[in-house]
Amino acid sequence: MARTSSSQLFPAQRRYAPWLLAIVVLLSGCQGKSLIDDNPVFAEAPPRRSLTNKSTVALSDDTEDESRIQTVSFAGSSESKIVGNTVVAEVNGRPIFVDDLIGSLRLAIEAEESLSDEQRQQILQKQIKGRLDNYIEQEIVVQALKQKIPEDRQQVIEESLEKPFGEVIANIKKDRKLTTDEELNQVLSAEGLSVDLLRESFFRIQMVNGYLSTLAESPDTISRVEMLAYYDGHNDDFTTKERIRWQELVVLFAGNGGREGAEDRMTEVVKQLQEDVGFAELAIKYSDALSAEKRGDMGWLTRGSLADNALEQQLFSLPSGGMTKVHVRDDRFEVYRVVDHQPARTTPFQEVQKEIEQRIRAEKSRAARQKTMQDLRAGASVVTMFDDQPKS
Repeated sequence: MARTSSSQLFPAQRRYAPWLLAIVVLLSGCQGKSLIDDNPVFAEAPPRRSLTNKSTVALSDDTEDESRIQTVSFAGSSESKIVGNTVVAEVNGRPIFVDDLIGSLRLAIEAEESLSDEQRQQILQKQIKGRLDNYIEQEIVVQALKQKIPEDRQQVIEESLEKPFGEVIANIKKDRKLTTDEELNQVLSAEGLSVDLLRESFFRIQMVNGYLSTLAESPDTISRVEMLAYYDGHNDDFTTKERIRWQELVVLFAGNGGREGAEDRMTEVVKQLQEDVGFAELAIKYSDALSAEKRGDMGWLTRGSLADNALEQQLFSLPSGGMTKVHVRDDRFEVYRVVDHQPARTTPFQEVQKEIEQRIRAEKSRAARQKTMQDLRAGASVVTMFDDQPKS
């Protein structure tokens, strides 16, 4: 097998924003087995001899007396009580424990005094069911990676992830106004987490995504015929709606001496407009609407956006720079100006060709990844605690 470099497995380093913490929290457990043991190399582990959570049993070597191995139950029915080392699934004979999925969440649920035991079990089951399938797929990919990627390359890949993970931690500390890892660990400990657990989940996610990308065959080139077909089939994506940018100037009867005083004020506005005084300048000086602070600007408007259909039709009938007559309302006078009138426009193919190529390439890459994941899953042996439950 050809040696795979870390740059091939992970084509580009991305900047990981603080929102990744939410993902990490969802995917990390607080006491579950670690993807990375004391040895930072992803070596293929020997088969397990029982369904044992290695977070609860310490083995000195593979020849440890089997009597010291703690066997745990498989949660095969709703009657089984869910605890941290309950087995919720097996992937190719390897158990997945509750704490692999929801370790920190389990602690929070069990600490909530307002919940009954039955309610806690119901919540735990619901959380496990919602996250199990994704975790199983990750486990399948991780096992495939450990079998195919040479150990020395696994270590190189792992080391290459330290820098982006450091950026994640730096962003988390910045968002939470913390300066040291110790401070962050104190905050995370209240949630049943730690920096090490975040690292474990981060590495797992990146290793899974990177390895799937190497297995999925993406196209080298996208033909012009294919791009033109996409353009014709997605014409609406490249067509902008007709829109206008408009301004308003409103003179209220109240505060201007009633209708008569407001009429005098609006007459002065019209006179100055006829003398080519700027609409924005007059809006600041005379308008009683809140938009006066923005020089009368009302932003962009597309058809069907105004409740006043008659006014909307009038506005869309005007060219750029056009103004309406004075509208007389029950409590005010109004006048409007169209700053810019942009017709609907379909962007020519030549201007969006690169974007279309990127879209097609992304769609094919997603499809290839999905197909690869389906093939991996089809070749895996998976048993879960929900297999005997009726499908919803």
